[in-house]
Parts: sequence; structure tokens; C-alpha cells
Amino acid sequence: MEKTLKPLFEQDPYAQHLGIELVSLDKGVAQTRVTVTEQHLNFNGACHGGLIFSLADYAFAAASNSHGQVAVGINVHMSYLAPGHVGQTLTCTATEIKKTPRLAVYEMTVKNEENDIVARMEGMVYRKKEVHESVQI
Repeated sequence: MEKTLKPLFEQDPYAQHLGIELVSLDKGVAQTRVTVTEQHLNFNGACHGGLIFSLADYAFAAASNSHGQVAVGINVHMSYLAPGHVGQTLTCTATEIKKTPRLAVYEMTVKNEENDIVARMEGMVYRKKEVHESVQI
């Protein structure tokens, strides 16, 4: 199923616009990556928090939808722990913590190339009854 869904998730126009790549996908787990460019900086010269949030949110979306059931975010909490800089590659890993028929909780960790934690996110999704069209059950 993941092989069918990965191309669907890779079509995300916002992630493409930001240069975010879906590196890997498995049931309940996803990894995303982006290299920080000049266009990703805020007025202080550091990586914009919106890019870091989007990197984690994309991993969250992929992991939470990886079972084939449509899942939509209903709550997230983000903590920024270190800045990102031009030229750095940031990687986010999303991991499923708990899944019920209607709700699921995920933890996302964003790290830089030195394996330092840049940000942490926790998110909850509502799992709808619908399945993704590309999934054949």
C-alpha cells in the first residue's frame, strides 16, 4: 500500500514549492528532508520557523495517512529548539505513538546534519471513514 501512496503524497504542491522531499514512508512512519536556501530565511537571517513547521507537518501528514485511511490534523504543538542555517539539510522523522479507529497521535523530530534536534512537534489526527483513492482494499 505504501508504494501506492508515496507517489500521491509526493504530488503535494506546497511541499514541492518549498523544496521539501518525502524521503521514506512506511505504516505510521515517514521522513522528510529540505535543504535551507536564502529564500527560506527570516529577517534575522535564520531559517524561517514556517519552513521547519512545514517540514514536520508534511512528515506528519504522510505518516498519519500511510495506512490508507484519510487522516486530517486536528491539533499540533511545535517547539523550536535551535535555528537552521543556509546550506543545512534538515530532516524530520514522524512516528506514530498511538492509533485508534478515529484518532491517532504522532511525534515529529527535526534534526540538522549534525544530528542536533532543531524542533519537536506533537500532532493528533482525526481518522475519517474514507480511504485514499489510490488504495485498493
